[in-house]
Amino acid sequence: MVLFLVLVKLGFWQLSRGEEKLLLEQQLQDREQMTPMVIEQLAEIDSEFTLTGFPLQVDVEPESIPLIYIDNVTVEGRVGYTVLQPMSVYFQGEKQTLLVELGFAVAPSTRDRLPRVNGIETAQNIVGQVYQRSINPLSSDVMQEQMLEGIRIQNLNLKQLSKVLDTPLFDFVLQPYVLPNNDLPKIWSPYPMTSQKHFGYAFQWFGMAAVYALLVVLFVVRKRKVKE
Repeated sequence: MVLFLVLVKLGFWQLSRGEEKLLLEQQLQDREQMTPMVIEQLAEIDSEFTLTGFPLQVDVEPESIPLIYIDNVTVEGRVGYTVLQPMSVYFQGEKQTLLVELGFAVAPSTRDRLPRVNGIETAQNIVGQVYQRSINPLSSDVMQEQMLEGIRIQNLNLKQLSKVLDTPLFDFVLQPYVLPNNDLPKIWSPYPMTSQKHFGYAFQWFGMAAVYALLVVLFVVRKRKVKE
C-alpha cells in the first residue's frame, strides 16, 4: 500500500509540474509578441516573477573581463560550452555588467583548453531575449577555473559569479537574436523540461501504480484459490 501511494503521489507531482510549465510556456509565447523593452523597464518588474522570455534592447560596451564558459553543455550529441561575454551597461547613471550569450562552442579534445571564441569588440545596440536559470540545490557553486581563453564555470550562479568577477551583475542573461560576425548556434532552452515531458512522466507513474495494484490483486486472488 505504501509503494502504491508513493507512485500515485509522484504521478500527481509530475502532473502539477506539467501544469505549471504549461503556464510558463504560454507566458513565453505572449512575451515573444512584445515590443523590446529597455533595461529600466525590465528592472521594474516584480522580482517574484521570472524574467525569462522578455525581449530587451540595450546599448552595450565591451569590458576587459574574460569570457565565461559554462561547462558540460550538450547540443545534438556534441559536448561543449555556452559562452558568455560580460558587457558594460549604463543603468541609472552607473555602470553595471550584463552577461551576453555568444552561443554554443564545441569543446576541444582536451580539458586543458577552451574553444577560442571571438567576442564583441565594439559598442553596439543589441536586441534579444533574456533568461534566468534556477539554482540547483544539489549543485549551485560556480567552481571557476581560470584558463588561457577565459573562465570555465560549472553552474551559472550569478550572485557567486559577481563576486568572482568583482563587478555587479544583472540577474539575467541576454541572448541576442543576431550578432555581427558571429555564427555560433544559440540554443533557446529556457526550461530544462517541457510540459509534455512532465505529463509523460506523470502517465508513467500512474501506469506503474496501476500495474502494481493489478499485480497485488492477482496475487491475493491466487493466494485465496490455493487456500480453497
